[in-house]
Amino acid sequence: MTEQGWSWFSLDRLGRIIKTMGNSPYFKRFLAIIKILAGISLLILSIREIHWDSLVKGIQSIDLSWLALAIISVLFGLGLKLWRWAVFIGNYQIHASIGKLYRAYFMGQAVNIILPFRSGELVRMGYFADEPRVLPEVATTIVLEKYLDLLALTLCGLLVSINISLDQVRYLRGWLLTLTSVLTVLLLAAILFGPTVWRKIRSKKLLPLSMLEWLDRWVEASLWLRSPRLMFPGILLTIFIWGMMWLTNLLVFKSLGIPVGGTAAGLVLFFVYIGLLPALMPGNIGPFYFFAQLALMPFAINYNQAFLFAVILHAIVTVPPLVCGGIGLLVRSGQKVSQ
Repeated sequence: MTEQGWSWFSLDRLGRIIKTMGNSPYFKRFLAIIKILAGISLLILSIREIHWDSLVKGIQSIDLSWLALAIISVLFGLGLKLWRWAVFIGNYQIHASIGKLYRAYFMGQAVNIILPFRSGELVRMGYFADEPRVLPEVATTIVLEKYLDLLALTLCGLLVSINISLDQVRYLRGWLLTLTSVLTVLLLAAILFGPTVWRKIRSKKLLPLSMLEWLDRWVEASLWLRSPRLMFPGILLTIFIWGMMWLTNLLVFKSLGIPVGGTAAGLVLFFVYIGLLPALMPGNIGPFYFFAQLALMPFAINYNQAFLFAVILHAIVTVPPLVCGGIGLLVRSGQKVSQ
């Protein structure tokens, strides 16, 4: 066999092996176990040097007024996130009550927090399963959310790097900027040229008629993305959402008497957001604690203070979505019983 033939054979065989492994339930369980172990390892690293007596004193000295403001900012931020999704849903002319949107969004958030893999978006889409024709549009609204948040994360990295020079920040900022640029070009190309390309594909009638009609509706419904007037509210809300998350970090600093400012708050936001992307374990406790502490290391913050900050911040950003998701579940259960 020639070198070229052997290369093709190896790549083809490797692709089949990867596909087989990916479809194997045993491999999926193995991957889930590895992720959880990685999360536990990060948790152990986070607590290895904690002095528990000092930690108790730190808890007793928390300024509750600043902490209450931090909790309010979290709740306000959650409201903005729900509002942003409702705007996208409305732009697609999908008729859904605020109660349905609330339950879908916050039960999805709760699932993302509780389970060691991100399936909350599927929960959101599942609430519209009784209207399968709108599922592509609902999926597109979620993709838009993720894209705008990626843009905001990249901007956060750029702003932080103005005031602090860290190799980790420069590296992460570099690949985020590249990824965001590529996705932006692809999105703009899809928005500007997608309908024309679709009409050419459709004319060849390679797909079943029912699927063609389904895709026709989705392409037609997505034309609003060309309107700056309709896109602007989502962009503005994304700015407010990330501003509230940044503010939350500052308020928790104030409640603990940690003498740092906006740069540290932004670095925490940047590191924690990236650290939580793999969803390593239920609640993301280990990754959250580790990356929140890591972000405070350049500012020479006491180890116990950094750990306490991570614990408090994790609690106030995790518990409200869980409570909101629980309320949504109870309301849905009550509706089923009454029916």
